[in-house]
Amino acid sequence: MFKKLLIVFLLSVGLHATDVADTEEDTNKVIAQSKQKLIEQFDIDGHSKQTIAQIIDSSFNLRSYKENYFLPVSYRYNSEYVDGGAYEPHEAKDTETEFQVSIRFDFGANTLGLGEIYSFGYTQRSWWQVYVPSAFFRESNYQPEFFVTIPAYSFLGKSFVKGFKLALIHQSNGRGGEYERSWNRASLSTFFLFGNLITELELWYRFHDKQDYNPDLLDYLGYGQLRFMLPYKKHFFKLSLRSNLRYQKSAVEFMYTYPLPVGNEKNLFVILKTFNGYGESLIDYDHNVNKVSIGLAISR
Repeated sequence: MFKKLLIVFLLSVGLHATDVADTEEDTNKVIAQSKQKLIEQFDIDGHSKQTIAQIIDSSFNLRSYKENYFLPVSYRYNSEYVDGGAYEPHEAKDTETEFQVSIRFDFGANTLGLGEIYSFGYTQRSWWQVYVPSAFFRESNYQPEFFVTIPAYSFLGKSFVKGFKLALIHQSNGRGGEYERSWNRASLSTFFLFGNLITELELWYRFHDKQDYNPDLLDYLGYGQLRFMLPYKKHFFKLSLRSNLRYQKSAVEFMYTYPLPVGNEKNLFVILKTFNGYGESLIDYDHNVNKVSIGLAISR
């Protein structure tokens, strides 16, 4: 049961509450006030405002976190996956299906009087070789996390800096032995608003494990990423950039969504996604992958 995507930035902006949220009702009130405060900050036309409302609208404690999508056609070109030993006896084809499920649960708010919101999140992303006889899952990545979002309004006022997010994140592909890929990290995100352009700068620190099958992971993923998000009328654009300048390894991901004329245009979107670089999935973190994908999303 998914509702609209509640981008961390959107949830963390624009609230200066005075009472500690001791109950679920108080927490929901804090969240509702945050949404309304955010919408008031956008000086945009009706369609763009509707797009923003679609992104932040939600009434369930269990809600969408990142994008929830199903991409029946995800085509790889001029690139290679990891060696086929990971999924013998069949060789992976260039065209596969990709999908992502991402949910969050907000369990508390404003304990420190900063309007902060405490959440658990879970994201699962899978690459499904549906076009081969056995239709095996080439790779799945699992990412549980705990995070706190803090609006900047309470101590920075009407600044272009809008909020912060602190997170503890585990990510793995659920395998063992030679093909195990996993890492644990702490991250800090800062959110900015320039006109209608939402910008997120995320920096992370990796906790090293005694037994590590991917010790050079940061050589390919770097130490952070930069995201740009732009709502324009009914359109929503998202660009993610990541790079390790020392080793000259980088990645660029572009995502575009647009509501389909079904019902109230709040529940189904066409999505176009492209990826170029390293780290598309954990098993391929050290392989350069180029992909273009198209499908449907139920949140953005």
